[in-house]
Amino acid sequence: MADEASVGAEQAKPQRQVKRSPEGSNRNSLRSLHLLEQSYLSLIVSKPAEKITVADITREAGLNRGTFYAHFSSVSELEDYVLQHLVDRFMSIGTNWFDISFVEDPHPLLAQIGTFVEEHRQLIQTIRRTRNSNPFMVALEKNLRTRIREEIVRTYQDDKEALTRALISTDYIVHGIMSVYDSWIFDSYTDQTLEEVNAALEPLIKGAGALLESGRSSSCSGQEA
Repeated sequence: MADEASVGAEQAKPQRQVKRSPEGSNRNSLRSLHLLEQSYLSLIVSKPAEKITVADITREAGLNRGTFYAHFSSVSELEDYVLQHLVDRFMSIGTNWFDISFVEDPHPLLAQIGTFVEEHRQLIQTIRRTRNSNPFMVALEKNLRTRIREEIVRTYQDDKEALTRALISTDYIVHGIMSVYDSWIFDSYTDQTLEEVNAALEPLIKGAGALLESGRSSSCSGQEA
């Protein structure tokens, strides 16, 4: 995966604002967005991302160029929309494993992320080859960290020291998970299956969780004393 500086720069970039057509979010507008998204996903399977044009997309979608530009200013903006939409769909299926308890039992979270990443592996590989970093993994990491951080703040809001430790631990663990998956996507682990990668990750996450819990216990003991 890109180094810390590259990832930080990618996250610091302002998010492109997807233009909406005058009809707003009505049925025709949503239908057009769906067709454009599906057209892009269909094209990228057989054509390099940098060679996909607006004409290709509108032809595949059965729409005109005016409809495309009512929503997006460029193909790269549509690409960003597609990636973020995929991440949003993933985040919408999460339930109780989007909190600090994942360090005690990381399997449900890893299974969900791993399955999702594997399902979109070809798309991620194709887009990554045209970028200096992996925008899909950056967006997924950012959204996961934000969701888990919200839960952590609620859990540790009365203990500033424990809160800081939990936030640092979460940033470290989530970034590590995404880095491992990014390496797996591009075959850095020879013949390792996704299940084997997850099995290797689980004890590492649990170990970090144990350190977090021991720090919290020490903090509580100090306050009681």
